[in-house]
Amino acid sequence: MFDMLPLDGEGRSCYPKEHGNQWETAKILITVKAAPQPSAAHGDTVCVAGIRMRPDGPEWVRLYPIPFRSMEEYLRFSKYDLITVQVKPSGKDPRSESYIPDRSTITTVEHLDGWKSRHPYLSPLSSQWTMCGILGALREGRPYPSLAVIRPLEVADLKVVRHPGWTAEQAEKLRVNLGQEDLFGAAPKVQLLEAPRFEAKYSYSCEDASCRGHNQGLLDWELVALERRLKHLDDVAAMGELRKKFFEQMCSPSRGPMFFVGNQLKHPLAFSVLGVYRSR
Repeated sequence: MFDMLPLDGEGRSCYPKEHGNQWETAKILITVKAAPQPSAAHGDTVCVAGIRMRPDGPEWVRLYPIPFRSMEEYLRFSKYDLITVQVKPSGKDPRSESYIPDRSTITTVEHLDGWKSRHPYLSPLSSQWTMCGILGALREGRPYPSLAVIRPLEVADLKVVRHPGWTAEQAEKLRVNLGQEDLFGAAPKVQLLEAPRFEAKYSYSCEDASCRGHNQGLLDWELVALERRLKHLDDVAAMGELRKKFFEQMCSPSRGPMFFVGNQLKHPLAFSVLGVYRSR
């Protein structure tokens, strides 16, 4: 167990960008592992985010790049693992939460089983923003978080459709990297990343009194993993199972669903749902 657990008080959900080139050890609870996306430099990478433990409370952190599929097994980690890793601020990403990890230093400390064991880490950050509040701050030029956990007032729907496949640009990134050999002249260890079979989008309203609704894609790797396990089903049956899991079950009001949300570097107003958290 980490020696620092924020059981109460307010975390830093929005904080100034740090600068510098010094590595420092970060203690992080992993809460987000997005589905792999094509990358020119790494073949494919995963957006990983979590809650970093600081002396004055928790704060959001984004780790990139993480070429998860090509990483050695002993360096891999799961959602809700507590890890330590050397990080430094990303000089190419102006978002405050974005850090570059030294992947060779990743150490998994333990895994938090069950929602109750995770609540103390999430609760200090869980009531500070609404989705409308984040977008409003961004449009007005005020400080805003690029990562957050928000409480939907109502989740109206999850629309599941066929994925259109990789764009020509994405396919080229994968093709170029697959043809590259490593430092020892060996072929890549992983297969070419397949496009997901489906894509899904939530329609929901946040707790802002003036909310007119949000439509945001679900990028959780767990969605793609379930798609793979449903490959024996036809499209209609598979889409029904995805809705059952990610809408009927995970977004049931009795579970108090919360959304991990994050935006895109090149399109700051474009937020997606990175995962669903059960608060009760």
